[in-house]
Amino acid sequence: MPLAEAYPQVYAAVGMHPHDAKTVTGEMLEELGALAGHPKVVAIGEIGLDFYRDLSPRDKQRQAFKQQLALASKAGKPVIIHDRQAHEEVMAILRHWIKGVHQPSVTNHKPAGVLHCCSGDLAMAQEAIELGFYISIAGPVTFKNARRLHELVRRLPLKKLLVETDCPYLTPHPHRGKRNEPAYVKLVAQEVARIKGLSLEEVARITSDNAQALFALKL
Repeated sequence: MPLAEAYPQVYAAVGMHPHDAKTVTGEMLEELGALAGHPKVVAIGEIGLDFYRDLSPRDKQRQAFKQQLALASKAGKPVIIHDRQAHEEVMAILRHWIKGVHQPSVTNHKPAGVLHCCSGDLAMAQEAIELGFYISIAGPVTFKNARRLHELVRRLPLKKLLVETDCPYLTPHPHRGKRNEPAYVKLVAQEVARIKGLSLEEVARITSDNAQALFALKL
């Protein structure tokens, strides 16, 4: 939060990562709710499920995920979704949240959130878009063997894509194996542009517009 308060171009998201779900308490959720009201906080996240590392019990992950989705609805903020080897459960929970709690309507056109560093297949991404989510593309799109991700980028509309770095992880080629940094987001955008046969300038403009729409930024 200090960085977001110090720099006008920096914004924040608040949330408990699934790795830390076992530590979530009622007091923490109240604190998150208070932080969500800060004018520089634009989203709740990363929240979701991580069945790869399983650093928190899965029942605790599910509980914390649902609690923070409810918090996001109350705060009127979009969510940043972490999903690692938990595609079916993540989508089931999001489906229930959107249709039963979040309740999008003709008077509510706000995006629901973004699937951060999306690792699902095309069908999952398309359903997420239908539910009101953006799909975020990170460093792995620059890997030669990332065929499924390349196909996802090729088939999805650019107006529903974001680009990111996931710094300090998932460093794009040719820096793979080294610490990632925000400046490398250009490499992700360049690869998206190559796959889609568009200019880097167009990809940068549209994905920037998408980010502003998602997070209600006034830049």
